[in-house]
Amino acid sequence: MPRKSKERRLAETQALFAEYEAAGIAEDYHGRFIADMKNRLERGKGLYPKQRNWLDSLIEQGVPEPTGDQELVAKIDAARDFWADLPHRQWERGVVIDMRRVVANDWKMSEKQTKLLSDLLQRHQDDVTGANVFTPSVEQRSDLEALVKLHRGYSGQWIQERPAVRKAVERVVSFLAGEGTIEEYHYNKLMKAMGSRLRQLKSPRFTAGNLGWTSTGWGESRQALLVTAITDVYVSDRGQIVNDWMLPSGSVETWDASKVSKRRVR
Repeated sequence: MPRKSKERRLAETQALFAEYEAAGIAEDYHGRFIADMKNRLERGKGLYPKQRNWLDSLIEQGVPEPTGDQELVAKIDAARDFWADLPHRQWERGVVIDMRRVVANDWKMSEKQTKLLSDLLQRHQDDVTGANVFTPSVEQRSDLEALVKLHRGYSGQWIQERPAVRKAVERVVSFLAGEGTIEEYHYNKLMKAMGSRLRQLKSPRFTAGNLGWTSTGWGESRQALLVTAITDVYVSDRGQIVNDWMLPSGSVETWDASKVSKRRVR
């Protein structure tokens, strides 16, 4: 292959990338490589020999024609395009973009890959028909409002180790603010992760008007105090399940139930 000038290679790369965009495959593996090389050439950067050779090979091949299941490729393209402007579907979109190349080239997929692709295409159809949209009942919405507050009460490590829960919380927060929709998956995810605390909130140890015992001081100066719950249980700004309590002095403290006993403390 005769040596090309930088100008010619840049022009051919730009033209090839435009053709990939027109074919809807600019985001696949080869498309991303061509885009990267185009950006390097436009900035006046040189290419390594392997990069240059592969780029020239792709330029010579042109836009590949699918040889695999054309109907399946069309379904993948429809899902990719439908999800283009949906932030919460970018993972799914990235997967179908990568799998398109496999299908288009008629390469064999594993059983796991086949099932994943089938599930994602069904998810796309459900998105189109609205089957994925979950409308919670009044009680379920109340649960979601409580769950997103309770999420703040978990440790940073707990939250970091559960990114799927964090993402579900973010989606629910947007939904509760009137922005976007949620799926039943998001409700179930939060219920499974934080259901025990929600049950504690819904079946509290103390309600407004209940008496409880706590103590103050240490050793011989330790003193039992009879306190009165002046609120029902609620979730604090820090995500803790608490009541407001009136002390004998008339002051008010906010405590979680673990600080108060139903029996006199010694």
